[in-house]
Amino acid sequence: MSVKKAFGQIVWVQPLTLLDYPGKLAALVFFGGCNLRCPFCYNAELVLPELLENLSPLSLEEVLNQLAERVGFLDGVVITGGEPTLSPSLPDFVRRLKNLGFLVKLDTNGTNPAVLADLLATGLLDYVALDFKAPLARYGEYTGLAEAGRVVEAVCRSFQLIAEKAPDYEVRTTVAPGLTAQDLLQIAQEISGAKRYVLQPFFAPPKKRLVEESWRRPALNATELKRILPELQRFVPTEIRG
Repeated sequence: MSVKKAFGQIVWVQPLTLLDYPGKLAALVFFGGCNLRCPFCYNAELVLPELLENLSPLSLEEVLNQLAERVGFLDGVVITGGEPTLSPSLPDFVRRLKNLGFLVKLDTNGTNPAVLADLLATGLLDYVALDFKAPLARYGEYTGLAEAGRVVEAVCRSFQLIAEKAPDYEVRTTVAPGLTAQDLLQIAQEISGAKRYVLQPFFAPPKKRLVEESWRRPALNATELKRILPELQRFVPTEIRG
């Protein structure tokens, strides 16, 4: 089994989540492979090639049959990763989920605005969660890229697209180690006018590897984040989740 076989393929299905689709009962579908190397990411097995090669992909038919059995119980399906928009099979998979009657939420890093545009234009997405990793000036540091200029441009295009076209959406930031209150205020200004901004306190599961283990260190916690909510809400409706 090779990385190529797992990259862009479904590698895991969580049958139920009460947290990942606001107000909905949903399943979580994980796609393998990512084009970023965010050092604080705790889904390293979906990102790093040497770990991804150990995962066995699931066929679309297998996953769709599993989800079809939950029609009437689940409201929707959350598609996450990794980065799902890297998968050529994503549009077909989403279309077939919609044919089953599911609401579809997509989690994305925003680096493929053309894919987002096509999915939104054809009415295949009900909710989009756009990860905004850091203030734009610090994107290289928080995505593991030596040069993040093109990624920043793509994320900004994706943000505008989602704000204009998505039926519902959120912008979210995992408050990774090193991000300060001033950084979050800068992000709030960069996404000013967004419908919803979600802060996720950083959590490093003890039994899961981070992309960069040196990032397993303290970050702003929920109590500290609550203190700065009023400042952030001057620019964008903000909440803390998790």
